[in-house]
Amino acid sequence: MPNTLSEKIYYKMPNILQDVTFSMYGWYLARQRYNSYFDRYLENLKSTEWWPENKILYYQNMQMIKLLKYAYESVEFYHKWYDECGVDIKSVASIEDLNRLPILTKQLVRKSFGRMVSSNFSKRHLYKSLTSGTTGTPLTVYQTKAGLAFQWAIWWRHKARFGLSTKDRYLTLGARIPVSQTQSTCPYWRKDFINNRVYMSTYHISKRTVKDIVSYLNATNFDFFTGYPSAMYSLANLISEAGLKLYNKPKYIISGSDALLPKYEMLISKIFGAPVTEQYGMSEFAGNMSKCEFGNYHVDFECCYVEALPIEKAGVYKILLTGWGNKAMPFIRYEVGDFGVPRDCNCACGRKSLYFESIDGRLEDYIITPDGRKIIGMNQVFEYAKNAREIQIYQKTPERVEFRIVPGRAFGKKDKEALTTEFRRRAGSKIVIQFNIVNELQRSASGKLKAVISDVSAQ
Repeated sequence: MPNTLSEKIYYKMPNILQDVTFSMYGWYLARQRYNSYFDRYLENLKSTEWWPENKILYYQNMQMIKLLKYAYESVEFYHKWYDECGVDIKSVASIEDLNRLPILTKQLVRKSFGRMVSSNFSKRHLYKSLTSGTTGTPLTVYQTKAGLAFQWAIWWRHKARFGLSTKDRYLTLGARIPVSQTQSTCPYWRKDFINNRVYMSTYHISKRTVKDIVSYLNATNFDFFTGYPSAMYSLANLISEAGLKLYNKPKYIISGSDALLPKYEMLISKIFGAPVTEQYGMSEFAGNMSKCEFGNYHVDFECCYVEALPIEKAGVYKILLTGWGNKAMPFIRYEVGDFGVPRDCNCACGRKSLYFESIDGRLEDYIITPDGRKIIGMNQVFEYAKNAREIQIYQKTPERVEFRIVPGRAFGKKDKEALTTEFRRRAGSKIVIQFNIVNELQRSASGKLKAVISDVSAQ
């Protein structure tokens, strides 16, 4: 747990003991993700992705009808909400009828959180996670053992399309902090022996550390890299500017969590010497899309249905997700805040599932520290302000940030302290933090809420 005695003891341990401790945490994660359901799910998914269009449509219709009945009967929120809206779920006989249902927003999920978990499960027996993605709206999510395995099987099916497997060794560039932010000497990564991975803290990627990082990457072998594309792009930029070369190239780069912009993909592929692919998902498991060999986002129809609602911008559609993969906390017509460009022609890969040419909305600005580091993953900070409805960070100069907060009823001093602690663990102590309580937050022209707005990273 952050800022606890255990964490302080962990940071004072020798590196090898930190590796062992980090691997123990990896064992805990592996037990959750790769449980008794995982292998069977993954094997089935490798077959179903080649189903014909009519079989996919029939499957989605059946799953959606089951989900509606299940949610209405076992989830207090849906039962009350649909009754209040005058919805007769029996009239929704196919996915084409979903527009008869109201749209679920993140704000509504937070407001109704206590009534969103199915009565078929006790919370004590569910897995709990926190998420805000790049939207600044923190959510608590519950999942079943089977649901979590299903989600990870879908994510690994995506990797399997490119010849990768769970036995491969990989490097993760993530927003967690297995290495203390105050550490100024190599190594800036920790080993997870259980999951055959190395976790590199994105908060240690800088001009000062790039030579050590490249030396390490050239001295060890990884089958693939995975993590935030913005972090990989930042590292690739630093490698290029320093005139360094990566000789130990991975087979593939797997990106996720925020947007893979074309300029990111070009530089990452060039510097790391490997092709780049991407998957689109979320902790809520409301839906998922994974790129194929031709770079298109295919809907993982086994777990969800994706609606594309037209907006004023021609050719761009708002994405709504209806997912049946998470029985503990189902999401129906969920407005996740992203937009996409769907295609109605067959993909050259041969898969018949609906696919999108592009997805927009996951772009997150950097926080730039006074010493020049680019800090991403602010969703990991927002998780700890449980009583905030929405959060946005605005940075005008490298020396100061402003937390703009739409407070919940119980928001107070402890939430501010949690935000301060988590932010400083990543960005250090030199940035001045200001809190600004507001009624609403700035959104883009399309209505998207960005978690970070930075005048510094835009320069």
